[in-house]
Amino acid sequence: MADALVIAGCLSGEKDDEGVAALVEELAAAVGADMVVRARTGGRPVGVSLPDALVGLRRAGVRRVLVVTTHVANGRLQRDAAAAVRAAAPFFDELRLAPPLLASEKDHAAVAAALDEALPARAGRVVALAGHRGVECEATFAQLEDTLRARGRTDALVDAPDRLPARVARRSEGAVLLGPFLMALGHHARHDVLGRLASTLSADVWPHSLAELPAIRALVIKHAMIRRDCPFVSSARKDCA
Repeated sequence: MADALVIAGCLSGEKDDEGVAALVEELAAAVGADMVVRARTGGRPVGVSLPDALVGLRRAGVRRVLVVTTHVANGRLQRDAAAAVRAAAPFFDELRLAPPLLASEKDHAAVAAALDEALPARAGRVVALAGHRGVECEATFAQLEDTLRARGRTDALVDAPDRLPARVARRSEGAVLLGPFLMALGHHARHDVLGRLASTLSADVWPHSLAELPAIRALVIKHAMIRRDCPFVSSARKDCA
């Protein structure tokens, strides 16, 4: 169990995001946290940064902390979060960072199944899901596409917003359903994906966050609860992040 739960990620625009609200509530109950703190790991400079949030918890006398990010892939933002956790570790009895959403082949299978159920195939339509940019993200998206194809979902594209228009243009389907491949309906999802990109693609939109899917929330909680035998980066410098 943790005394404090830190939810870290791009959380600038999620005031009306029911999925993230449900995720926070379910995570706090699962880990038994007495305190929940939000922190920023990227995006617009709105809200407290993860390093500053950890400093605040230390000054408040909190000794056991679990950090869970809303990152989909093990990219730059997840590495930055890991660095912040390692730097703060000597000041806590227990401090742990949970893996990102897509950390293993089993995670890809679980997420592909959740997407397959939430966004069923329809003849003459391509489903395009837009996530964050970055080499690691794009590699993760390609792996997820492979997993979706193995389920028969040859209609599904998962990629960065700047790469999707050219890929959609090469498809023969006449209709496009566009959604954000993001945990939260923040500024990037609402403005860049559901606004600008949807207009570029003349697409219908799926205006939801991944966190609205119960199977996705269950996977995040599973990540938060694993490795109980060596669960923390601590002042003893055990590295389980």
